[in-house]
Amino acid sequence: MRRRLPLLALLLALPTGGAVSADGIGIRIGPMVSNLSPTDRGYQDRFLTPGTSAGAVADLDAPGPLGFRITGEYFWKGSSPAGWDGEVSAVIVSAMPTLSLEPMRGLGTFAGAGAVFASARYSGTDDFGSFVEAEGSTVGFGLSVGVEVRILPVLSGVVEYRRSFADLRTDNAVIDGESATVYPAAETDMGFSQFCLSFPVSLFGMDGSLF
Repeated sequence: MRRRLPLLALLLALPTGGAVSADGIGIRIGPMVSNLSPTDRGYQDRFLTPGTSAGAVADLDAPGPLGFRITGEYFWKGSSPAGWDGEVSAVIVSAMPTLSLEPMRGLGTFAGAGAVFASARYSGTDDFGSFVEAEGSTVGFGLSVGVEVRILPVLSGVVEYRRSFADLRTDNAVIDGESATVYPAAETDMGFSQFCLSFPVSLFGMDGSLF
């Protein structure tokens, strides 16, 4: 028995496959789609319905409840049934630390807050009959809450709600085809809300990862 104890202790001390993955940094990447709606009342009256965005999500999962979620997406919304003849497009990038909880195996919840960057282009007829074109970029603040379901060992489905807050100041625009200076600079509410659906695939550092 005395000869077996050191060997048994050594075997128990060796890391198993599950322990290695639990102690590592997990990396997951997948596609994301969402319905996005600006919160400004003027946009809501013109759009009537949310627009669609598509992009990708990357999750960095550290040991424990902390993680980091990065998304990049492209949003576009054209003319509406209300007769508005314009369009809005935007590239949106967000970076949010997250806190997660797994109440049962295969089902998790998470919440996060972080920075949101948006670069947007706008064109359309304003309330005075002028066709206005403008573009700009801004950095704002975003909140996120979601639910994750493990579909396969390597694949998860995530439903997420986001609310972003940002303002954009514009000091020039193109009005009826001619460049014009806006003074004082016009401030536009760039906030939006969205429901996102993503399917991250585990690449490294987790049970069932591809690599």
